[in-house]
Amino acid sequence: MSTLTLLTLEAVSARFPDVGVQEIRWWVTQGWVRPDGDRAPEHADDWRFHPVDVARVGLIRDLRHDMGVADDTLPLVLSLIDQVYSLRAALRGVAGVLDRLPADVRQAVLAITEEEDSPGP
Repeated sequence: MSTLTLLTLEAVSARFPDVGVQEIRWWVTQGWVRPDGDRAPEHADDWRFHPVDVARVGLIRDLRHDMGVADDTLPLVLSLIDQVYSLRAALRGVAGVLDRLPADVRQAVLAITEEEDSPGP
């Protein structure tokens, strides 16, 4: 069984040289990134970032630095991205359930789905 390595704030910042520690601290206080531990800035030395948190830092970095998404727009963009990820996970769950159904039932469900997707009159 593998253990997950959690990163400190400094280690996360080192992975993104153009993102400073202070910037990531601000993102945490905004609720855009959620490390383990008390999220108050005075507890930043105790923060530990899971790989998903590190990926989110990279996403926010790309949105702000590369794509120019404004700070007041970023919460909306992050919310929409989170919804897409949630929908994808839900669809994977449905697909898993469908895969476990008998073939005839699966075909019936797919046929109904195709009827629903077909353009109406």
